[in-house]
Parts: sequence; C-alpha cells; structure tokens
Amino acid sequence: MPTVCLTIDLEKITHNARKTLAICQPFGLDVIGVTKGVCGLPDVARAIIAGGIKTLGDARLDNIARMRDAGIHEPMLLIRSPAPSEVARCIDLADISLNSDLGVLNALSQEAVSMGKHHRVILMVDLDTGREGFAPEAMPGVCHEVRAMQGLTLEGLGIYFPYRSKDAFHMEAQERLVALTGEIEQESGITLSIVSGGSTNIFHSLTLEGKSIAGVNQLRIGTAILLGISSSIGPRHIEGFYHDTFVLDAELIEVKKRDRLLGILSLGQLDTEPEYLFPISPGVTVISSSSDHTIVDLTDSPQSLHVGDCISFRLGYFSLARLTVSPYVKIEYC
Repeated sequence: MPTVCLTIDLEKITHNARKTLAICQPFGLDVIGVTKGVCGLPDVARAIIAGGIKTLGDARLDNIARMRDAGIHEPMLLIRSPAPSEVARCIDLADISLNSDLGVLNALSQEAVSMGKHHRVILMVDLDTGREGFAPEAMPGVCHEVRAMQGLTLEGLGIYFPYRSKDAFHMEAQERLVALTGEIEQESGITLSIVSGGSTNIFHSLTLEGKSIAGVNQLRIGTAILLGISSSIGPRHIEGFYHDTFVLDAELIEVKKRDRLLGILSLGQLDTEPEYLFPISPGVTVISSSSDHTIVDLTDSPQSLHVGDCISFRLGYFSLARLTVSPYVKIEYC
C-alpha cells in the first residue's frame, strides 16, 4: 500500500481556471492552460477546460499524447521548442508551438508539407531573460524567412521569464516585446496576431496591482490555475483562488526525541521537491531531506504524532511536478 498519497480536487481547479479568465479577459488576454506541472493528467486537463480555457499548453509531447489518447481534442500549444527528433510528433500532436531555431522551423515546414498539415508557430524572443529566444535584432529577418516557409503560419512573438524574476523587469520586457512586434509589423506589412507575454510569474502584476501592457494578448498559465499561487517562493497566494487543490499526505516512518521532536517521512527528493512542501498540519516544519527521506520538526505540533500517522502538505510548483511523475505516489481525486 502506498505511503504517499496525492489528492486532487478537480472542482477547485475548475474554479481557479474560471477566476484566471475573469482576471485576464478585461485586459484582452487569452489564457493558455498549462498542464506540464501535472504531467498532462487528463482529468486535470478536463477540469481546466471546464473552467472555460480553450487551449492547453505543455512542454512535452508525451504529455500532449497522453491527453490526446484520453480523447481531449482541444487545441494544444507545445510550449518548448521541439527537438529535431520530435518534429514529426509535433506536427502530428500539437496545433501550434513556440520556436527559437531556424533549423527546427525549416524541419517543421518540410514535415507539415509531407503530412499535408498546417502548423502555427510563435517565435520566442530573448529580451535578456537568459533562456530561449532569438536576438531582438534578428527578428525582422527571422520573421521574413518563416513567412516564406510552406506549411507554417507565423502567429506572433513570445517571451519567457525566469521564475525568480521581478515584476518591474516583467513590465519593462513586455513593453519591449510589444514595441518590437509593432516595428516588425510596420516594416514588413504583416500582422502578428499573438503577443505571448509570459506565464504565471507575471500574473502577480495583474492580480495584485491591476497592471497590464497594451498589446500583450496571451499568457501561458499553469501554476495559478493548478495551485492558486503566483509564485512558489513564499508562496504568493492569489486572493479568491483555492490553494488546497492538491494535498499531499505522507506517512511517518519514525518519530524520535532529540533536543527537538523529529519525524521522518516516507518520501524524499526522488519523489518531490521538499523545499516547496508547505505543511497544513499545524506546528510542523520541514527540516531537511535526502533521496528517499524527509525530516520534519514536530516539536510545536499540538497533536501527539506517532509512526503511521500522516502529515498533510499544500504544494509549490516544483513539488507538484515531481510528485505527478513519481511511480511511488498514489493519485486520488475528490
């Protein structure tokens, strides 16, 4: 019998999806519901769709295939540039993809033509974010090349932000993205219909400060919908959202008195990211972890806890993502 159980409340996820749309729509923002944090679990994907989300996004084609095999036919955005070896599956499974390499785009074009399909693409721009994207100065030429590729439709530009980046940087970089989009449209006489301004880590600016950048019309949101937080650091809770959508129960396998009362849980870094486990059980603190043990301080718990009792946790994004791929975790729905 599993000693670790993850309980998922699908109705609360649907609520969070509806709230996300309610916040974004007045700003003219389309929402991509991102499922990579749950490994494309079909039941979670359906809960997001039930909240009004029209397009799903995931970074892994295996996850998109999992949802397709479960009968989910909504449009799918591949939110990581496909590898050359993934081009055929990308055309087959995804309707649209984020891209940052001309060689891959050429391969997508050839594959789309050979399969008799049409594939939509968003080009990522590296505006000093340190990850994927074309250099801004290269974008006019890149757009010109992609527009000439058969089987592809250039939909727009996008940007990524590291999860520890600051709100002020988000706003400044989005302004640059909108300006770059306008320059390309004016110089080339084309219309770029999508300006994809980032993911949940910029949602904080909208929810708490009501800020948006005119011209940005899409966000790729997973964490806010899944966990009701705008950042796992803290975490930053979003008012009006459910934060107990996913609850982890882990069994105590040892309790011992040292200078503090310590407990050892039957899970570790192979199963989750203990730094982002937030105890629901009062008076419990996560101390440290190894590959398959997590040590918690029970000294201040008002309960008398014993071996065999379970400690409950809410989750941050990184803990959730690992739990949903671990073969040692039982998943239940409520």
